[in-house]
Amino acid sequence: MKFIVFILIFISTIYAKDQIPSLIPPAKNIFMNLDVEKCDRSCLIDLLEQGKIFSFLSVYKNHSEFDDIQSEYDKYSSIFHINETGNIKTNIAMLVPEKVIRRYAISTVNSTLAYLLYKKYDFDLKVYNCVDESETSLLNALSKIRDDGYKYVLAPLTENGAKIVAQNSDGLVVYIPTVNKNIIQNSSPNIIFGGIDYNSQIQKLLIYATNKVAIFSDNSGIANELNSDVQNSAQNIIYTRQFKNSRINFKKILKWNKRLDNSSIFLNLPLVKASLFASQLRVYDRTPYNLLSTQINYNPMILTLTQYKDRQALLIANSIGKADDGITISNTLLDSDIEYNWVNYSTSIGVDLLYNNYVLQDGNRSFEEEVSNGQVQYKTSIVTPKRYSIEALTDEGM
Repeated sequence: MKFIVFILIFISTIYAKDQIPSLIPPAKNIFMNLDVEKCDRSCLIDLLEQGKIFSFLSVYKNHSEFDDIQSEYDKYSSIFHINETGNIKTNIAMLVPEKVIRRYAISTVNSTLAYLLYKKYDFDLKVYNCVDESETSLLNALSKIRDDGYKYVLAPLTENGAKIVAQNSDGLVVYIPTVNKNIIQNSSPNIIFGGIDYNSQIQKLLIYATNKVAIFSDNSGIANELNSDVQNSAQNIIYTRQFKNSRINFKKILKWNKRLDNSSIFLNLPLVKASLFASQLRVYDRTPYNLLSTQINYNPMILTLTQYKDRQALLIANSIGKADDGITISNTLLDSDIEYNWVNYSTSIGVDLLYNNYVLQDGNRSFEEEVSNGQVQYKTSIVTPKRYSIEALTDEGM
């Protein structure tokens, strides 16, 4: 029995406000059943036992005389939507607060599409742009999602939005790729969180720290969270400095600050600022034991923004694992990076979980990360930027 009837529907509904609608219809790929032999009762039972649910649903519609397996058809057809032409389709909704998550609004949609298109799943992906994360906006969007018949939702939200959705998700299975469950109280059991655990990364980085720890950060929300985690865990913090604007007097901060020598410095700074800070340490003859950073600086641009000598002592925690080559390439074609962008990587894990654990219910997933108590569990490795690449830290590299 060959592949039977799949339709790939490419839906992208965000940000068409200032564009002229295209007259070209959405792309569709149809894989026809080339098997001319009729699938009898024994054949249908074989399809069920082999887990070939799409094939079973596609051929059963023409064999309704088999009343004894009608219950199996009813069960799976309630999960999958079968349109008028007999094509099997599963609906997935994306809840996107455009003004809040900005650039991730498009990239997370592209990551979802890249996964579904590569897998050749039959799907209907609809984007609900709630604009912001006010309670009214989110509740209205969730209500519309339910009214439209969607059950599975991908929701890239901030902590504020996640708290609201976590308390109002009845009847839905929601995956939030951007938030870790540790910061949400009283979450519904049908919510899955995919945010990485920064505190876990800091604990692993502290293994490589000396007994003198310094912290440099900006005034962002993520920096404040990281600062708190380091301060709660490090034994001896000898210096902290927060850069509240772009005007930084590095000479005043570094030239006579010998406390930084032989210390472990946490760079709770975004990539460009962290790279600039690393270069200024050498300019003013400061010699820290090492520089430590979480996922925020796991980016290949570190190789071009710093000189090799400036980054030799830099260690970065990374929770992005190895994805299937085909999924990675599919993301690249849609201008979505899942090798270094952890939000896109987490989104890919989310659609993988929803489709295989909830929709197909076959557990045949493409990503290794498991879920425990509603939270994706990531493995954290320590990497270091070498001369031409970012490589996993070895004992010899310590």
